Amino acid sequence: MRKRGYRIKGKRTSITAILVLSFMCFLLNFYLLQDAVSQKVFLQTGFEKDSVGKPPKDWDVRGEGFEVTTDTVKTDKKALAILLGPNDDRVGIPIETDNPIISVEFWVYIQGGGRSFNLKIITADDIGQHNGGPYINWNGDTVRLFDGAAWVLIDEFDTDEWKYVRVVTDVSKSEFNFYSGNDRNLALKDRGKKGLPFRNPAVNPTAKWVAFHVYSMTARGYVDDVLIYEGDEPVNLAVEPDDKLATVWGHIKKK
Repeated sequence: MRKRGYRIKGKRTSITAILVLSFMCFLLNFYLLQDAVSQKVFLQTGFEKDSVGKPPKDWDVRGEGFEVTTDTVKTDKKALAILLGPNDDRVGIPIETDNPIISVEFWVYIQGGGRSFNLKIITADDIGQHNGGPYINWNGDTVRLFDGAAWVLIDEFDTDEWKYVRVVTDVSKSEFNFYSGNDRNLALKDRGKKGLPFRNPAVNPTAKWVAFHVYSMTARGYVDDVLIYEGDEPVNLAVEPDDKLATVWGHIKKK
């Protein structure tokens, strides 16, 4: 009887331990889910649903130098071409967030030498403003920033091949980090260039726009798989979307 009672006690102890462990796993999953839902994705597109020869639908567009193309593409069938055009032409999207940190990722291809397009992450309410955020330019085999007084080298950058770029902007510090690699995994592992200055200090507590901008361009540029989201924690893209980088996280945006 003692032996049988001992076994029953052991079984009860094991069942209790399993129940406690299961409850802890439930709590962990709940908090992880809450974390994911709170991370807003502003844009996730590979331009597959946009019309060839036209700028992306629903973007803010000034000028005719931006069009969806099938000529130079990284993944699937389409990409965005940033062609030559008048100074200060731009195409971009608005950002609505309370988070001072946003991340911008995309594939980029710079055709040949010479100066290509700019990337602006804008804290001003007006998309046409240059001040108050990162002002990044691809020029020949380099990528550089304008600090308000002069162009400053960020890093070397290969032309005539696709590279992956990630820019993490902290508006509260008026600083950004720049990462790149031959694919997204390598860009996420890149040590990067950190604490880079805005063109001028931020004029609002959060970013308002992300835009691709034309100024003195002599070399065409192409971008694909644009991803813009809150925070500096990389979005998990392990689940394959139906439309390249379409709206796999659309439910998060609705939250």
